[in-house]
Amino acid sequence: MISMIVAMDQNNGIGKNNDLLAHIKPDLSYFKKVTQKHTVIMGYHTYMSLPIRPLPNRQNIVVTRKNIDIEGAIVLHSIQEILQWIEDHEDDEVFICGGASIYEQFMPYAEKLYITHIFHSFDADTFFPKIGQDWEIKNVQATRENIEHQYPHVFTLYQRKVSSL
Repeated sequence: MISMIVAMDQNNGIGKNNDLLAHIKPDLSYFKKVTQKHTVIMGYHTYMSLPIRPLPNRQNIVVTRKNIDIEGAIVLHSIQEILQWIEDHEDDEVFICGGASIYEQFMPYAEKLYITHIFHSFDADTFFPKIGQDWEIKNVQATRENIEHQYPHVFTLYQRKVSSL
Protein backbone atom coordinates (compact mmCIF):
# COMPACT_ATOMS: atom_id res chain seq x y z
CA MET A 1 0.00 0.00 0.00
CA ILE A 2 1.25 3.45 -0.90
CA SER A 3 0.59 6.20 1.64
CA MET A 4 1.63 9.83 1.80
CA ILE A 5 2.63 11.68 4.93
CA VAL A 6 2.92 15.45 5.13
CA ALA A 7 2.34 18.49 7.35
CA MET A 8 0.60 21.36 5.59
CA ASP A 9 -0.78 24.76 6.42
CA GLN A 10 -4.23 26.18 5.68
CA ASN A 11 -3.22 26.87 2.05
CA ASN A 12 -1.70 23.40 1.39
CA GLY A 13 1.77 24.91 1.92
CA ILE A 14 4.38 22.33 2.87
CA GLY A 15 7.72 24.11 2.64
CA LYS A 16 9.87 27.09 1.83
CA ASN A 17 13.44 27.15 0.54
CA ASN A 18 13.63 23.33 0.81
CA ASP A 19 12.77 23.37 4.52
CA LEU A 20 9.72 22.69 6.65
CA LEU A 21 7.42 25.63 7.30
CA ALA A 22 7.78 25.07 11.04
CA HIS A 23 9.48 22.50 13.23
CA ILE A 24 6.52 21.21 15.24
CA LYS A 25 7.82 18.66 17.71
CA PRO A 26 4.54 16.68 18.05
CA ASP A 27 4.36 16.41 14.25
CA LEU A 28 7.97 15.24 13.97
CA SER A 29 7.24 12.60 16.65
CA TYR A 30 4.10 11.55 14.77
CA PHE A 31 6.07 11.21 11.53
CA LYS A 32 8.65 9.04 13.26
CA LYS A 33 6.01 6.86 14.95
CA VAL A 34 3.99 6.30 11.75
CA THR A 35 6.92 5.64 9.39
CA GLN A 36 9.13 3.59 11.75
CA LYS A 37 10.10 0.19 10.28
CA HIS A 38 8.60 1.10 6.89
CA THR A 39 9.97 2.33 3.58
CA VAL A 40 10.10 6.10 3.05
CA ILE A 41 10.34 7.48 -0.47
CA MET A 42 11.38 11.03 -1.25
CA GLY A 43 13.01 13.21 -3.84
CA TYR A 44 16.69 14.08 -3.73
CA HIS A 45 16.21 17.65 -2.42
CA THR A 46 13.90 16.45 0.35
CA TYR A 47 16.43 13.78 1.31
CA MET A 48 19.28 16.31 1.37
CA SER A 49 17.22 18.63 3.62
CA LEU A 50 16.96 15.97 6.35
CA PRO A 51 18.96 16.72 9.50
CA ILE A 52 19.77 12.99 9.83
CA ARG A 53 20.40 10.93 6.69
CA PRO A 54 19.32 8.26 6.13
CA LEU A 55 16.27 8.26 8.39
CA PRO A 56 16.98 5.57 11.01
CA ASN A 57 14.90 2.39 11.31
CA ARG A 58 13.42 2.90 7.85
CA GLN A 59 14.32 1.81 4.34
CA ASN A 60 15.14 5.09 2.56
CA ILE A 61 14.50 5.40 -1.17
CA VAL A 62 15.59 8.54 -3.00
CA VAL A 63 14.20 9.30 -6.43
CA THR A 64 16.43 11.40 -8.66
CA ARG A 65 17.47 11.69 -12.29
CA LYS A 66 21.10 11.90 -11.11
CA ASN A 67 23.27 8.83 -11.56
CA ILE A 68 24.61 8.74 -7.99
CA ASP A 69 24.99 6.43 -5.03
CA ILE A 70 23.77 7.51 -1.59
CA GLU A 71 25.14 5.58 1.36
CA GLY A 72 22.32 4.01 3.36
CA ALA A 73 19.64 4.66 0.71
CA ILE A 74 18.37 3.05 -2.46
CA VAL A 75 18.49 5.40 -5.44
CA LEU A 76 15.82 4.95 -8.10
CA HIS A 77 15.23 7.10 -11.15
CA SER A 78 11.53 7.02 -12.03
CA ILE A 79 8.05 6.45 -10.69
CA GLN A 80 7.95 3.22 -12.70
CA GLU A 81 11.14 1.94 -11.00
CA ILE A 82 9.66 2.76 -7.60
CA LEU A 83 6.35 1.05 -8.37
CA GLN A 84 8.27 -2.03 -9.50
CA TRP A 85 10.41 -1.94 -6.33
CA ILE A 86 7.25 -1.73 -4.18
CA GLU A 87 5.72 -4.67 -6.04
CA ASP A 88 8.87 -6.75 -5.53
CA HIS A 89 9.14 -6.13 -1.77
CA GLU A 90 7.09 -7.18 1.22
CA ASP A 91 6.55 -3.88 3.04
CA ASP A 92 2.83 -3.63 3.85
CA GLU A 93 2.89 0.17 3.66
CA VAL A 94 5.36 2.57 2.06
CA PHE A 95 5.36 6.30 2.69
CA ILE A 96 5.83 9.09 0.18
CA CYS A 97 7.52 11.94 2.07
CA GLY A 98 7.94 14.68 -0.53
CA GLY A 99 8.69 16.98 -2.15
CA ALA A 100 5.84 18.54 -4.07
CA SER A 101 6.66 16.93 -7.42
CA ILE A 102 6.91 13.47 -5.85
CA TYR A 103 3.58 13.96 -4.05
CA GLU A 104 1.97 15.08 -7.33
CA GLN A 105 3.29 12.08 -9.26
CA PHE A 106 2.28 9.53 -6.62
CA MET A 107 -1.18 10.96 -5.84
CA PRO A 108 -2.93 8.60 -8.33
CA TYR A 109 -1.31 5.58 -6.62
CA ALA A 110 -1.86 6.55 -2.98
CA GLU A 111 -4.44 4.79 -0.86
CA LYS A 112 -3.94 6.73 2.39
CA LEU A 113 -2.94 10.28 3.30
CA TYR A 114 -1.52 11.00 6.76
CA ILE A 115 -1.88 14.76 6.94
CA THR A 116 -0.99 17.04 9.79
CA HIS A 117 -3.26 20.02 9.25
CA ILE A 118 -1.66 23.13 10.73
CA PHE A 119 -4.15 25.91 11.50
CA HIS A 120 -1.86 28.68 10.36
CA SER A 121 -0.82 30.29 7.07
CA PHE A 122 2.89 30.43 6.33
CA ASP A 123 4.86 32.07 3.54
CA ALA A 124 5.29 28.85 1.55
CA ASP A 125 6.81 28.26 -1.87
CA THR A 126 5.97 24.53 -2.07
CA PHE A 127 2.48 23.01 -1.92
CA PHE A 128 0.72 19.67 -1.50
CA PRO A 129 -1.73 18.72 -4.29
CA LYS A 130 -5.41 19.46 -3.74
CA ILE A 131 -7.25 16.68 -1.94
CA GLY A 132 -10.16 15.82 -4.22
CA GLN A 133 -13.58 14.29 -3.70
CA ASP A 134 -12.17 10.77 -3.98
CA TRP A 135 -10.86 10.94 -0.40
CA GLU A 136 -12.69 10.53 2.89
CA ILE A 137 -11.55 11.26 6.43
CA LYS A 138 -11.16 8.08 8.46
CA ASN A 139 -9.67 9.48 11.65
CA VAL A 140 -8.74 12.78 13.26
CA GLN A 141 -6.70 12.92 16.43
CA ALA A 142 -5.23 15.62 18.59
CA THR A 143 -4.26 16.13 22.17
CA ARG A 144 -4.37 19.25 24.25
CA GLU A 145 -0.68 19.71 23.37
CA ASN A 146 -1.57 19.79 19.65
CA ILE A 147 -4.44 22.25 20.04
CA GLU A 148 -2.62 24.59 22.45
CA HIS A 149 0.62 24.52 20.46
CA GLN A 150 2.07 27.74 19.01
CA TYR A 151 0.83 26.31 15.69
CA PRO A 152 -2.35 24.35 16.50
CA HIS A 153 -2.62 21.18 14.44
CA VAL A 154 -4.47 17.87 14.10
CA PHE A 155 -3.44 14.53 12.64
CA THR A 156 -5.88 13.42 9.94
CA LEU A 157 -5.99 10.09 8.15
CA TYR A 158 -7.66 10.07 4.73
CA GLN A 159 -8.57 6.92 2.83
CA ARG A 160 -9.23 6.82 -0.91
CA LYS A 161 -12.91 6.06 -1.50
CA VAL A 162 -13.64 2.73 -3.12
CA SER A 163 -15.19 3.17 -6.53
CA SER A 164 -18.74 1.82 -6.83
CA LEU A 165 -18.25 0.91 -10.51
